[in-house]
Amino acid sequence: MILRRVAVLSALAAAGAFLPGVASGSVTLPGTRVIYDASLRERSLQFTNGDNAPSVMQVWVDSGDERSTPKTADAPFVVAPPIFRIEPKAGQTVRLVFTGKDLPQDRESVFYLNTLQIPSISAANADQNQMLVLLRNRLKIFYRPAGIEGRPQNAHEKLALHRQGGGNGTRITASNGSGYYLSLVGGTLTCGARTSTFAAGMVAPHADAQWDVPGNCPANATDIRVKVRYVDDYGAVREADYPVGAGSTK
Repeated sequence: MILRRVAVLSALAAAGAFLPGVASGSVTLPGTRVIYDASLRERSLQFTNGDNAPSVMQVWVDSGDERSTPKTADAPFVVAPPIFRIEPKAGQTVRLVFTGKDLPQDRESVFYLNTLQIPSISAANADQNQMLVLLRNRLKIFYRPAGIEGRPQNAHEKLALHRQGGGNGTRITASNGSGYYLSLVGGTLTCGARTSTFAAGMVAPHADAQWDVPGNCPANATDIRVKVRYVDDYGAVREADYPVGAGSTK
């Protein structure tokens, strides 16, 4: 999940005469991802406002452009309502509808749900200059056709890991043999008595991803293993351990 803050100042604040009051918000969605089963006509999303003040929300879906706006978003989804007011300590249901597109049926496709929260200005400080903080979140939407082989909870078993190099650096190649996206959040390479950590990321279905690992792992080393942390459908972080053959390449 990606969180950005965009500061919008009032006219007087922009002139340099603003006070330190900040309007913040905490409208949330359960989970860190949305799974959209292709058999569904629509998917309901439940927003909850934990604040003591109302907020205005704007929601849209894009195909991967982090700078997307509601006007430039090009994903095959409609959000209804796209703009709404959510009262304090209340909830709001939003409908997410797939509008149809020729997507692969043997693997998932990924899109991104954008939510922009515009908190209300404190009435107690209405006569003062304040800074309004807009909160933008991006969550992944996984469009999941019925024709994917295997079960999503077993997708990590289709991950194969290879290594290249040695000396002062090693490159790990992850090959995803499943039709599901594998969202990795980090890994460790154990080479004999030495363990090095590396940053990992999402691996697309039937595709490869590569990451560089610091440290020395000789080409003739034995007992080489890679452990990765991955996120499941429910947002829980799990671990999986894989053997890596000495000197193997991809």
